[in-house]
Amino acid sequence: MASVDGRGGLRVLVHLNNLALGGAQINAVDIARTLRDRGHHPVLFAQGVDGPAPLVDRAAAHGLDLVVAGGPGTPHRAVRGRLERLAREHGSRLVHAWEVRAARNAYFGPARFGRLPVVTTFYGVRMLRGMPRHQPLVLGLGALTADGRAFGHRDLHLIEPPVNTDDDAPGAVDGADFRAAHGIGADEQLLVIVTRLVPDLGKDAGAELTVEAVRSLADPRLRLAVVGDGPSRDRLRAAAARANAALGREAVLVPGQMADPRTAYAAADLVLGMGSSALRGLAFGKPVIVYGADGYHAVHEPGPVVEEHASRCMYGYGTGEPSPTALAGHIRRLLDDPDRRAELSDWGRTWVVGRFSLAKVATAFEELYRSALASPPGLTGWLRDAEQMSRYEFVKPAGLRLLRR
Repeated sequence: MASVDGRGGLRVLVHLNNLALGGAQINAVDIARTLRDRGHHPVLFAQGVDGPAPLVDRAAAHGLDLVVAGGPGTPHRAVRGRLERLAREHGSRLVHAWEVRAARNAYFGPARFGRLPVVTTFYGVRMLRGMPRHQPLVLGLGALTADGRAFGHRDLHLIEPPVNTDDDAPGAVDGADFRAAHGIGADEQLLVIVTRLVPDLGKDAGAELTVEAVRSLADPRLRLAVVGDGPSRDRLRAAAARANAALGREAVLVPGQMADPRTAYAAADLVLGMGSSALRGLAFGKPVIVYGADGYHAVHEPGPVVEEHASRCMYGYGTGEPSPTALAGHIRRLLDDPDRRAELSDWGRTWVVGRFSLAKVATAFEELYRSALASPPGLTGWLRDAEQMSRYEFVKPAGLRLLRR
């Protein structure tokens, strides 16, 4: 097989969505590292960003090669030219594109005219258009498979987002370090949210709702730490300051982003979040409250909610009426019942290891790579997507520019 070197390793160009410490980006790096450790040869690529790019350090810590091209304003043509050169230099035989923009860069770049197959991974919660419909598309949410088919995708695969259940595990790190660093006593009950502080998917709204819930509980034993950064940071810090002033103590902490937030998870009595953050909380053996859009929040526990959460990658949709009082009730009941927390801790850890382990997910991608290489699209396959890819890449943007004039 032309895509395999003498030792049987696959040479794969992995195009990251961006360089932030988001769930999909961390997933991409962890899968690449796992495949590298199995003898494969991934190289990572991303477009540059304004400001910090913490994923660069994460990739370097794992010994992975990461090429950063240009900045956020670099023209697509230049980014794709660098991507093509990297594919030639690396000897890539397949492009793994993470999310929509990366899929378009791959399609019009090194995979142009069917020279390389493209595997696209989309771990969003709402289906988007503008990805190749006749090459493999990996979805992370079972709830989106019907939408994927309706959008015309002919080669769909469900591979749920992974969790490194070896590194994210009870006892892997000492949570006392996090508590000591932030003045949180061993007798205090700690809520932890690890998230990007952005409006997307209601991430910042969920954190703000939790701040209000802590304020309404007015429990002197209770602390909340929101670990993360993003454009909504200042607004959240203002909400935290108001809550702390009303309670007369530092009940809410917003310490910023951590390149490795594992000590925060380990320190928690209860984790709140969505997506991979909620899964990581479960991997650490913590009870988890999942939040989502329009005020959604629910305890992740055995019952009907399990598959609802899993099919949406630990996400949900509320009624549009966020209620800090209802969320406070979930928090209070869990913190007042240590036996229930212990049950959920054991059950949640077992559940996430069985369904979302990194080793299992990496194997699924390994098999998909080999399948794509065994049946490359060629020019004919590439042309089947040319009309719709060109429409979303060129025609639609041009039309929007004309309407704005």
